[in-house]
Amino acid sequence: MFTPLVDILRCPNVHDETWLVASIDRAEERDILEGTLGCPVCLAEYPIRAGVVRFSEVAPSPAMTAHEDDAVRLAAALDLTEARMTAVLHGAWGALAPIIRGLSPAQLLLVNPPPEIATGDGISIVVAETAPLAHASVDAVAVDDSATPTMIASLVARLRGGGRMVGPVARPVPEGLVELARDDDVWVARLEAAEMRSAPILPTRRRRPD
Repeated sequence: MFTPLVDILRCPNVHDETWLVASIDRAEERDILEGTLGCPVCLAEYPIRAGVVRFSEVAPSPAMTAHEDDAVRLAAALDLTEARMTAVLHGAWGALAPIIRGLSPAQLLLVNPPPEIATGDGISIVVAETAPLAHASVDAVAVDDSATPTMIASLVARLRGGGRMVGPVARPVPEGLVELARDDDVWVARLEAAEMRSAPILPTRRRRPD
């Protein structure tokens, strides 16, 4: 877990939103590898093991093959151009994180990714049933088709104004977001805000041989 991202993590229990307090047992540079996050309100404690913060026990997403063209398309759709940005990749999208980090300076926070993905080098991981994040704290979100309505709603609430979201075409665009683009696989939408950006152009998907 990248230490500065601890500032946007929140206890998922129902009570007033508050910071979590980190107790660090082992760290490398700016990544916490072993430790505990504690809630000062309800006194819940959440372990950090091998860099992963576990807010609950959730089955990991299935492993998938990561392709560079998919990573390029996702990074472009989410407009991940600046180091100050934080993007959440839910589920299977997390498999693309190592490639995206080679394309973009943005910090990536993975929620319930495939088990083979490791933390470090701009990649942080949480395991949770809903997004354990502060309101309006992230710049972009991608959800896969395994996301529950509760998870999707919680992630929408964590988007900053003007932030982008990518989702599968089988799911409707959440209320409050404006659709910007769509292809055969995903839609791209933006949370309504006073300052609007131009619509993205999805790079053409190269067909891979069967």
